[in-house]
Amino acid sequence: MKSVNMINHPWKLLLFVKDFTERGADCFYWLEDDQLNQTSAEQVVDYAGVVVCHDFWIIRDVLFDIAQDLPKTIVDLDEFRIAVSGNPEDRHSREKLDITSHLERYGATSEVCSTYKRMFNKAVEFNVEIACEAAKSMAKMYLALHAEASENGELERFWAVEVPVYRLLQKSMSMGVTINSSDLSEKRREADYDYYFSLKSYSSKHDMPLETPTPRAIEEKLCAAGFDLNGVSTEYVLEFLPHEHDFGNDTLVLQEFDAAKRVLASLTLSCGLTRPIIDVFGSRTSRVHVRSPSLQNLPKKYRTIIAAPKGAKLCYVDFDQFEVGIMAALSEDPQLAALYSDGDMYELFATNHLGLMGSRKVAKQLFLSYAYGMSRKSLIDAAVSLGADREQAKGAFRLFSRYEEWKRTIWTEFLREGRIATVQGNHYRRNGKGPLSAKEQRSAVSQVVQGTASLIFKKALLEVSGIADVAIVLPMHDALLFEHRLSDTPEKVVSAFERVMTEQLYGRVKGKASIGQFAPHNPVSMSSTRARSLQSVGE
Repeated sequence: MKSVNMINHPWKLLLFVKDFTERGADCFYWLEDDQLNQTSAEQVVDYAGVVVCHDFWIIRDVLFDIAQDLPKTIVDLDEFRIAVSGNPEDRHSREKLDITSHLERYGATSEVCSTYKRMFNKAVEFNVEIACEAAKSMAKMYLALHAEASENGELERFWAVEVPVYRLLQKSMSMGVTINSSDLSEKRREADYDYYFSLKSYSSKHDMPLETPTPRAIEEKLCAAGFDLNGVSTEYVLEFLPHEHDFGNDTLVLQEFDAAKRVLASLTLSCGLTRPIIDVFGSRTSRVHVRSPSLQNLPKKYRTIIAAPKGAKLCYVDFDQFEVGIMAALSEDPQLAALYSDGDMYELFATNHLGLMGSRKVAKQLFLSYAYGMSRKSLIDAAVSLGADREQAKGAFRLFSRYEEWKRTIWTEFLREGRIATVQGNHYRRNGKGPLSAKEQRSAVSQVVQGTASLIFKKALLEVSGIADVAIVLPMHDALLFEHRLSDTPEKVVSAFERVMTEQLYGRVKGKASIGQFAPHNPVSMSSTRARSLQSVGE
C-alpha cells in the first residue's frame, strides 16, 4: 500500500496540447522550476513520480499508442477535486465546468483562465507564458487538494485505492474493447426493431407521445397518477414502486432500448475496437462509469458484439446479492445475515416472509425500498398491491430490528456531523439544515452501503489485476468482464472477489460471487490489438 503522504514523493505538473487532427503533433510540457519545458510522450510515461494533469482522458490513448503504456501514477485534478469534496454537485457539473473554472482561487487571473481555455480548445495559438501561469495555478491546486483530502480523511482511500484503480482501468480502456463487427450490424437492426416496437406499444398502452419520454413528461405522468415526487427521484419511483398497467417497468424497458440503440449506433464498424472514456469516480458513491460508448448500459441480448482475442475467452464474474451482504455486515443484523447466508435472499424473503411464491423480482424491489428508507406504511401498501397478505407483510418488515437501529445511527451521525462517510473516506456532505428529510435519510444510508460496495469492488479489481492470466475488459457496475486463457482462472477470480468482500467486511459475512452469463452466448473469438497486451493490465 502506498504511503498516504504522497505529497512528499516526486511529482510533476503536466500540460499538453492535443492534436485533434490525429496527425501526431501532440505536445507535452512539464512545469519545472516555474518554467514550462517541452517533453515527449515516452518521457511522460517513463516518469517514476506522480504525473499531475487535467483532462487526462483526452491524451490517454495518444500516450498509450506511442509508448504502449501509461504513467505509473496519474492524478487527474478534476478527479481529485471531485473525489475529496463530498459534494455530489461537483460530479454533476463536471461536464459543464472545465479546469479553468477553478483556477482563480489558486492565483490565476481571469484573463489567464479565459485565454488558457481558448488555447486548450485550439481557438487561439499556444502561448507559453499564459500556459505557464495556468500550470502554476494547477500546481497550487494540487497542493491545496492534498491538504483538503488530508483534513477530510480522504488521503488513504485516494492513494491506496482510487489512484491505482484509475491507472488500471484507464490502461484497460486504452487497450480497447474488441467489437465483433460482423455481429454489430445485426444487433443494430435488432435494437432499432426492439426500440420502435416497444415505443409503439408504450405509446398506445400509456397514452404517451410516440417518442422516448423526457424526464419532465415522466414526472407529469407520475404526478397525474398520484405519486408524490417530493424528496424522491423518478428513477426510484419507476424501479421500486408498483404502477398501474406496469408503467414503471415499461418506461425503464423503453429507456433501455433507447440507450442500447444509441450505444450501438456510436460504434464504428471498420476498426473492430472501441476505447471508452471511463470515470473512475463516476458517482457520489464512487461507482465506476463507462461512457462514450456507455457499454455498461447494453442489455444482455446485445452484448455478443463484445468479443475476445483469438485464443482467449471472455468470462463474467459478479457478486451475489452484494448489497444485502454489505447491509448484513454493517448492521450486524442476525436475520439479514441468515437470509444472506442461507441462499438466495430475495427468493427466501418472497416465499418465507411475504408469501409471494415465484416473486423474486418483487421481493427484491420491496426489500431494497425498505432498506433505503421507504416508509413502512407505503411498503405494506405496495406489498399488498402486489398480492401479499397485509398481516404477513407487516411481519416481514418487522424482522430486521438491528438493521433499523443501524439506520438510525447513520441518520443521527449525518445530522450531528453534517457529513457521512464509509470506511477509508468517500464522504458525503450535507447541504441542508434542520431535521433530515426523507430523501436525506435515504441518501445517507445509500452513501454508506453503496460507497462500501464501491470500495470492495475497486479493491477486488486491484486483487484480480495481480492474476497473470487476467486482462480486464470492462467493469459492469459491481461485476467484471475479463479475458483469460487458462481453465482455472475464473475460479481464481471468483475466489479473489469473495476474499476481498469477506476481509473488507471484517468477516461478519462470507463474500459470495459467481460466474454469470454476460451475453446469450459466447462471442466469437477474433484477432485484435489487445492480443499483444493480453497480460494483466495491472502489470
